[in-house]
Amino acid sequence: MNKKYADEQLEKAYDLYAKPLERFCLSRLGEAYESVNDCVQEAFYIYYKRLLDNEQFENSRAFLYRTVSNLALKARDEYFKNASRTKSIDDESVGEIPVTIEDSITDYTDYDKLKDLLISRLSESEQRLYQMKYVEDKSLAEISKILDINEKAVANRTHRLRLKIKRLIEPILEENEIGGS
Repeated sequence: MNKKYADEQLEKAYDLYAKPLERFCLSRLGEAYESVNDCVQEAFYIYYKRLLDNEQFENSRAFLYRTVSNLALKARDEYFKNASRTKSIDDESVGEIPVTIEDSITDYTDYDKLKDLLISRLSESEQRLYQMKYVEDKSLAEISKILDINEKAVANRTHRLRLKIKRLIEPILEENEIGGS
């Protein structure tokens, strides 16, 4: 098999299965839904590599679903593993950032510190995206090139990032009647 054939097969599979795979993956991920695009893209990457290695597929759809399922389960496990990490009270020093943003609203009146606290609640990849999009003011195309993913994936990740930030600050806004309601 050659590269042209692999490219054609990848394009065909992507056109047929990308959206259904995203929905399937979303159902597998649950709370770890932020990994949907990563899992689907990784599945297509694995499929493409195998095509380039001359692997024949009787049923590419089944292979892609099985691969996405495995990647989604792995991403979900990783999500819950990271979410359940706790620190010993001995590891915390007095004066550290409070445990929740809600607890900190009375501790901080400096909006830069509140922003830093909010950003600290984001994953490393979310912080990187936040930095590029909102601090460095990069376009989706620029971010796409940096992250080596398509613009649609960048747009999806940016949208999910905004939703997560909104979820983090809504309790504070409601409690303090801020936000223009």
